[in-house]
Amino acid sequence: MIGILTSNFSLYHDLIESLRKREIPFVSLTFRDEIPYNVDVIISSREDEVDFENVVRWEGEEVNTIIDRALMLSTGDEIHIVFGIDPGENIGIAIYGNDKLIRRFITSSPEEAAGFIKRYVKEVRAGSVRVRIGNGARLIRNRIINLLVGEDIKIEMVDESTIHCHDDDAIAASTIAMAEGVEVMGEMKVEPKDGEIREMQRLSRIKSGTITISKELARKVLKGEMELDDAIQVQREKNHE
Repeated sequence: MIGILTSNFSLYHDLIESLRKREIPFVSLTFRDEIPYNVDVIISSREDEVDFENVVRWEGEEVNTIIDRALMLSTGDEIHIVFGIDPGENIGIAIYGNDKLIRRFITSSPEEAAGFIKRYVKEVRAGSVRVRIGNGARLIRNRIINLLVGEDIKIEMVDESTIHCHDDDAIAASTIAMAEGVEVMGEMKVEPKDGEIREMQRLSRIKSGTITISKELARKVLKGEMELDDAIQVQREKNHE
């Protein structure tokens, strides 16, 4: 059970709101109360003096992150994280801390996914981190991997043909997190293939209604050098020259 004990009203409000939204059991405490026997960890702010052996102190990070840290520390003294990633147009991410599902959600780009993971690992202060990523969506997968290579993170690639498929990307990420993978030892290739370029051109027609972006613009979008909307606008301007 998580206990909330802080004199910081803004933090208190945000914690209560997030805990209720995530349906996580908690108890609200005051400094006059005895701490109940079933409280495993207390969330407080760095300004508060709390006499308890397991206190997680908020230091300005996102409220959901401090809640996640408390959930993980309620089951052990050190934090071990496994991320599952389902690469694709929508990137599913699942977080497991000390073998417990913490949360799962969707991100929209490799940069957003990798940036979140690097920031999260630092703020949660994990003892060890493993990222398991599905082997689909080659370019998106490889871009995420390349953004994480060099971090103190073990990266594994999971063969998605060996696990149960889900239409929900976040649930698929959970399945990937629980599967065994093959360790990735370095950067991956992100040079688009002809079929991938043609598919991006097809997507540009669908999104714009009329415009097919050039192969060079499609290549830049696939490598993460520009957004599809920007490529369509560039092509539109070229077509009117």
